[in-house]
Amino acid sequence: MTTAETKAPRSTILIPVFMPAMIVITLMVIGTISNPELAGEAFSSTLNWITETFGWFYMLAVALFLIFILIVALSKYGDIKLGPDHATPQYSFPAWFAMLFSAGYGIALLFFGVAEPVLHYASPPGVEDPQTIEAAREAMRIAFFHWGFHIWAIYGLVGLVLAYFAFRHGLPLSMRSALYPLIGERIYGPIGHIVDLIAVLGTLFGIATTLGLSVAQLNAGLSHLWP
Repeated sequence: MTTAETKAPRSTILIPVFMPAMIVITLMVIGTISNPELAGEAFSSTLNWITETFGWFYMLAVALFLIFILIVALSKYGDIKLGPDHATPQYSFPAWFAMLFSAGYGIALLFFGVAEPVLHYASPPGVEDPQTIEAAREAMRIAFFHWGFHIWAIYGLVGLVLAYFAFRHGLPLSMRSALYPLIGERIYGPIGHIVDLIAVLGTLFGIATTLGLSVAQLNAGLSHLWP
């Protein structure tokens, strides 16, 4: 694949992506504030439907991501720089590791590192009797899946795609660039806008979940200290 010329500066706001995302976010915020109970039920029902319908796909996809990342890392492709051939690392390996570890886990591990095994021990999915040895084993299996190698496979695949196409081939630092080998210059059209829109909404909802849990954790701690 040859290097493509970037169509617009990377700091440019793309209106076809920004406006639909802003409209969806604004409507969801207004709806949640207007009727928190109904919004909570809707979010819970949607989560349950996605989990029950696509849970198998999620498990399979994450396993394939991990296998793919390992193959790339251990093969000759692992020697390809995520930038020009003459580029050198900006930070040392320990610095990179510290930044990636902090960004990958952060407040989520602080909260779920204890909360998730305990919650699954008390109400384990797929196990009839809670608070048993089998329930504890299942709880730890789930925790290891969420916070072990698999989560880094997801992070690594997304980071690899963004870095490779942006820094080595000069494409925009967005998810649309991953489609360049398939559709070429059409990534700058409606297809690319839709991909970026989905990526923006998915990222925003993920961050909102993490920040929401963080706020709930801080609120619980402050309430305990100053009832």
